[in-house]
Amino acid sequence: MREVPALDEYVASLSPFVPQALSADPEALELCKRATTTINRLRPLDQAKLTEALSADPAIAPVLAAVVGLSQERFKTWLQSRFATAGWITLTRTRAADLIAQLDEDFAVVEALEVEAVTQWTWADVLVRVMSPRQRAGGWVQQGRELEDVVEDVISSLELPYVARTRFQGRADLTAPADFAIPDGPGALIAVAVKVFDSTGSKLSDAAREIEQMVEAKTPRQYIFAVIDGQGWARRKADLLRIHKSWQSQLVDGVYPRGRLDDFAADLETAAKRVGLI
Repeated sequence: MREVPALDEYVASLSPFVPQALSADPEALELCKRATTTINRLRPLDQAKLTEALSADPAIAPVLAAVVGLSQERFKTWLQSRFATAGWITLTRTRAADLIAQLDEDFAVVEALEVEAVTQWTWADVLVRVMSPRQRAGGWVQQGRELEDVVEDVISSLELPYVARTRFQGRADLTAPADFAIPDGPGALIAVAVKVFDSTGSKLSDAAREIEQMVEAKTPRQYIFAVIDGQGWARRKADLLRIHKSWQSQLVDGVYPRGRLDDFAADLETAAKRVGLI
């Protein structure tokens, strides 16, 4: 077992939220411009028009996903869960109508595109969105998704089967939430929680309770890991302490900040070998 650091040592390792620069690489910018030009030309929008646009230009699929809040990695995960493939180019060429229909059913993409298409954005608008408390909260949500993407990359690099954002089954048919269940919810042998906050409040207590639920459901053969970061925890140590005590008691098999993901990868690989997944 890896040595458990003192609580204050773990708190000192937490990283602050660092927003990405308000810029984009030229290729991404050109793709977004092309997509927005197409969308504006087709308004008023409906599923049929979006299907036509997507069939003509499959590359704009992740732009449509971004409008409803899906990063590229999360878009791939959603595609895998809905269509059993992460390859949107091939999927769009063969099932564009199905893709648009599912995006609309799950995320109301037609309505979202109509709302954004009529908005005249200026540099001041962008700054206001960044400065407002609600948007900063949205930024922290995005940071959490970005950390989930990184954790997902670690799991994928080990070629482990998994299901994201699900519930796993443990002892006596108890279930508990998991950001990643390996190999799946009903047959989970490893469950991973990803919790990052730079804000304080009830959500940190909710996150701690979720991990406690994971511990309660855990069987002796199952492994529980948590990736926890963000300096909101430093201002809410009582919630972090609850998780830390579970770690000290070996009820949680490992807790890692963003800067120790190499340790997470090594421990995950060891656990996967012990349960026969590798």
